[in-house]
Amino acid sequence: RDCYIDAVKTGDGMCPGCKESYKNTDLAENAVDPSGRPLSLPSNVGMSKMERRLSLMRSGNKSAIIRSHSGLMRSQTGDFDHNKWLFETKGTYGYGNAIWPKDEGFGNDKEDRVGEPSELLNKPWRPLTRKLKIPAGVLSPYRLLILIRVVVLGLFLQWRITHPNNDAIWLWYMSIICEIWFAISWLLDQLPKLCPVNRATDLNVLKEKFETPTPTNPTGKSDLPGIDIFVSTADPEKEPPLVTANTILSILAADYPVEKLSCYISDDGGALLTFEAMAEAASFANIWVPFCRKHDIEPRNPETYFSLKKDPYKNKVRQDFVKDRRRVKREYDEFKVRINSLPDSIRRRSDAYNAREEIKAMKLQREAAGDELLEPIKITKATWMADGTHWPGTWMVSAPEHSRGDHAGIIQVMLKPPSDEPLHGTSVDDGLIDLTEVDIRLPLLVY
Repeated sequence: RDCYIDAVKTGDGMCPGCKESYKNTDLAENAVDPSGRPLSLPSNVGMSKMERRLSLMRSGNKSAIIRSHSGLMRSQTGDFDHNKWLFETKGTYGYGNAIWPKDEGFGNDKEDRVGEPSELLNKPWRPLTRKLKIPAGVLSPYRLLILIRVVVLGLFLQWRITHPNNDAIWLWYMSIICEIWFAISWLLDQLPKLCPVNRATDLNVLKEKFETPTPTNPTGKSDLPGIDIFVSTADPEKEPPLVTANTILSILAADYPVEKLSCYISDDGGALLTFEAMAEAASFANIWVPFCRKHDIEPRNPETYFSLKKDPYKNKVRQDFVKDRRRVKREYDEFKVRINSLPDSIRRRSDAYNAREEIKAMKLQREAAGDELLEPIKITKATWMADGTHWPGTWMVSAPEHSRGDHAGIIQVMLKPPSDEPLHGTSVDDGLIDLTEVDIRLPLLVY
């Protein structure tokens, strides 16, 4: 290695220490060229001192580039030489850029192509994202609009500066300074938008990096981090429970390791309607989530999916997809009916329980009073759960300790934490879908 650096410094291909010409002996097959002669150093005539130091593998002709490509890919230790590759690709190699010159394509020609070296295709540390080019038809009109706004803003500032208000000169000075300041701030905000960058995650690389079996992880268990998703809601009248339920279902069906995903519902209103709607959503998730995994359904919000205008059967290879989709669609329609009927169901149930409590109170009053004149009894209109107990949260008719901002805290685990190992379903004959090869585990869901 030291001999090679000395030979590059002198520029004559001779090592001043051992007086021998430098030979590329990285690999046996790259030690000599096809004619049997040692590989020569690239010519550095006319190059500056800095270029001679940096361009270790640059060649003045195409054939030299071809011969030195294998030497460029690996250092003398047999590993990939990142420093050489970084210089030869002019800074296009790195985590933030997925541009790789192909064989015979990393010179200065205008027809250079891009690709990826085979040494890096098999590495788990490849870039997790790729840059997506924005169509010119979308970007050009936006740039034109910004240009028009800049011109109009410049004309406006010119008019403001050339027409001072002599009656209130200090106020005019302050307004001009503020307007110029806001104009500069707006301009700085628009500059990054002239060349926006969109990135897309490479799911194959993500899986290779975090779900590939290793000596420390022989089973290939996912190493992705755990994710806790919080869904907040406050008023079921302003935020329909069906919308919240669809949001929860789309989270539970996310394409992410089940044991690493948890969903928490934060109901600031403490409404029984939201609680029972989430219970219905947890029940429907036992059908919806396995259905999404089995047939790779996208999007995974049931309301959005069943409202799509495109052909739902396109690119579906399973023969039972049509039958499964019809069954899940029927279950979802029944699910919507149950969700939409919850307000009336809770009201009728509460009225029935309150009437029963009122009858009990009147009966006790008669037994205690005997023949005395009875006064009307006022029973607090409580909100009742399906099991015949008071709802600890907010009641439909506010009462002390049962109003918004003044009610007991509620924690209910609706879906327990899943097991670490996959749990496959079984073939059933009761009208549901076949889940023999599908993981039926569900993420943790807490209200």
